[in-house]
Amino acid sequence: LHYARALELRMKLQEWVRNAKNSGWPLPADIDKLILKEPHNLEELVWLYQFLQPNKKITLIDIGGNSGYWSESFLHIFPHTKIYAFEPVREMYNQYVQRFKENTQVTVFNTALGNEETEKPINVAAGYGLTSFHTYGEDLEARNVHFKEKEMVKVSTLDSFIEKMNLNGDTQVVIKVDVQGFETNVVKGGQAVFQYTDMVIMECSFVNEFQQQSPTFGEVVTLLRQVDLHPIDFGVFDRKRSDFAYERNVLFVKSEGFKKIWK
Repeated sequence: LHYARALELRMKLQEWVRNAKNSGWPLPADIDKLILKEPHNLEELVWLYQFLQPNKKITLIDIGGNSGYWSESFLHIFPHTKIYAFEPVREMYNQYVQRFKENTQVTVFNTALGNEETEKPINVAAGYGLTSFHTYGEDLEARNVHFKEKEMVKVSTLDSFIEKMNLNGDTQVVIKVDVQGFETNVVKGGQAVFQYTDMVIMECSFVNEFQQQSPTFGEVVTLLRQVDLHPIDFGVFDRKRSDFAYERNVLFVKSEGFKKIWK
């Protein structure tokens, strides 16, 4: 079953890439090779071919940017992108800045994003991927062993940066959110910016993962619908573990983008 799903994902991504090529869009020469090699890392980016043209201006807001590896892949496929990234953990922020030290298209802010201006401790995980303000609950308690230390970090609101970002009408805006259970806080503190946004890729939880934290998908959907953003596709990240979703990347688009899903 695992191999069948892996083949299914690759075939789906290849079909979308063929459609983009047939549309005459400029694509990276190695896109087919990347799909075969790391389809799960390319899935969300290939989604966007249905809505974004690689030769157009794009603004990416990368929230929970880690070391910038995802933004690097985004720039590889959409080279005319201006990136505003937010990463609270000092080591990951430094790696992000170093990765793009000679690239003026990328601006990185050393802060977490939430629904208030404050400072708070964050659980820093070994490898940094599971770093979170929360502690894992009973069903996923084994993950807590990955937390190696706490770090006091700054928390800002996304809306407080609106004047620092170019969100005018000549660029399409994409927001990527990967914040390990803090998604609802990010959206509450960024409603003005989300109004300017054409699409969002957000990692959401569908079951209880963290202590004293409800699944975020339902809350996020309610908030984003207020600014005309709606869920239309779901990643397959966790299908190797269960047929049921527990944590998946979700693509939200404005209602005017609905007509593009039929092309």
